[in-house]
Amino acid sequence: MRYPGVTTGSAGNLAIGTIVGPTGSFGSGAVVVGAAAGNWQLNNLNRFGFRFLASDGQTHYGWGTFEVPATINGATRRITEIAWETAPGVAITVGDIGGGSGPYDPCAPTNPTIGAGANNLFVRSTDIADLDLGACGLLYKANYYKFTAPATRNYDFSTCAGANASVLAVLDGCAAGSNVVACATSCGVGGSTVTLSATAGSVYYVVLGSADGADLPSPYGIQMTPWYDPCDSTNPTLGNAITNVTLNTTTAESLVVGGKNCGFTIYDANYFKYTAPATGSYTIGTCSSGEDTRMAVLDGCGAGSSVLACNDNSCGTSSSLNVSLNAGDVCYVVIGGASAKNPLTSPIAVTVVPPPIDACVNALTAVFGDNLFSNSGTVAQTVKSNAAGTTTATIQRAVWYAFVPGATGAYSLRTCGTVGEAGATGDTMLAIGTVCPSVSSRFEAIAYNDDAPSCSSGGTGNLASFIDATNNGATGTFAGFPLTEDLVAGQTYYILVGSYSATTNLSGTLVIDGPPQGNPADLDGDGTIGAGDLSILLGAWGTAGPGDLDGDGTVGASDLSALLGIWGS
Repeated sequence: MRYPGVTTGSAGNLAIGTIVGPTGSFGSGAVVVGAAAGNWQLNNLNRFGFRFLASDGQTHYGWGTFEVPATINGATRRITEIAWETAPGVAITVGDIGGGSGPYDPCAPTNPTIGAGANNLFVRSTDIADLDLGACGLLYKANYYKFTAPATRNYDFSTCAGANASVLAVLDGCAAGSNVVACATSCGVGGSTVTLSATAGSVYYVVLGSADGADLPSPYGIQMTPWYDPCDSTNPTLGNAITNVTLNTTTAESLVVGGKNCGFTIYDANYFKYTAPATGSYTIGTCSSGEDTRMAVLDGCGAGSSVLACNDNSCGTSSSLNVSLNAGDVCYVVIGGASAKNPLTSPIAVTVVPPPIDACVNALTAVFGDNLFSNSGTVAQTVKSNAAGTTTATIQRAVWYAFVPGATGAYSLRTCGTVGEAGATGDTMLAIGTVCPSVSSRFEAIAYNDDAPSCSSGGTGNLASFIDATNNGATGTFAGFPLTEDLVAGQTYYILVGSYSATTNLSGTLVIDGPPQGNPADLDGDGTIGAGDLSILLGAWGTAGPGDLDGDGTVGASDLSALLGIWGS
């Protein structure tokens, strides 16, 4: 029988007291699993109505219970009760078994079981004993519901949403003499809640009864909530950018972080799985959230996992840390609060910055003038493709160059005259910027072009690329955005050259043009390599410049040697 009032669709999960009779609507079809009235419940008993033609040739009406496990399909399901009206054509009430049911058996295999989420359970009030819980008090009209712990952790059972004076307890068995494992505390209007510290595979009995001896309505709801599992595969993971992740601040436990000069507690600790895409140093933090966080990176999610890095209050009250990982390493970023009394706001923004791309850090040196290139690689790189940063393009077969201008001024870059293999079109893409992107992130270009309308001073064709103050007058979809700022002498710029096609090798010349070039070691621009230049170089030591004379991305010993080698010139 379908749910009362419904004339089409699937069979309903009927409430106790539903009339199954001639006025009902009957039919076949798949059931609907959900929380709404009439939906079928997982990990629970569901009640169905039916009609049949008996051997007397008459139509009879009946009802039954159907035990459904954690999944509606692919698992063992069991009909636990069948009842029907022997008088033909007479309706029957769901729950009516006629002739009395006998004394209640707490251990009966047909008693409902409890699963995760909402459990709407049949409650019996007649021929049922009270239960003395000792120091926990008296529970009237005790109904027993079997619970098998799927994992070792804490579980909360609650009737807080109910409107009746109910009491909960957890026993280690259903027979007389079973031990009380956990007692409840009061909540809601008259409900109670109890927390069970369970061992995986162990069987427990959740007992529901009345607090004042009054009958509880049937069915009655018990909400079961497993405590937070750090290793649950459904927990959010972190990506290589800013990720807004949902926090569990109600059942997550605290983590005491020792070692690595930490020595603090992370309250309501949430675990986020992260897989390193490359070898190098990663920066992970909650600075953009403004929350008072504590963080740690562990090599696992279970007990005994080792701390790889930790931090508290690196950026205000928020956290940021650096951790060295190898490509493919799996780690768990643990984020929580600094106080048990002040849970974090959910969701929270977590930033992950992978190490920069090796090919960019170790870029080929570009010179003022002509630079022959051949992009036979296979790496694709995304790049900012409009000035606002709202669009992204992909440069195929990307080749990185590092260029240090010898003079400050307006520059142009072009790939005119480029050809493809076997006569293929020389369709290039070109970008320039100041910072090497991190792995899995885009290149934040300061100028970008795909197709220029012409390539004066070195060939023609609108598939070649040209970057200057107007991008050679390019307009439309592939115009990109022009170079509207001067390049600064001594500053390292990264140039990305590649193909529109992922399958075509290109060869040609990257031409860099601009103002007449001075000596790149003349950092103060006074025309002589001397003390002023040395002071600038030493002031930029360990950074990207000015003073990065060898174009390796860092001012260091080789740059100092180059400057001293031409001292006074």
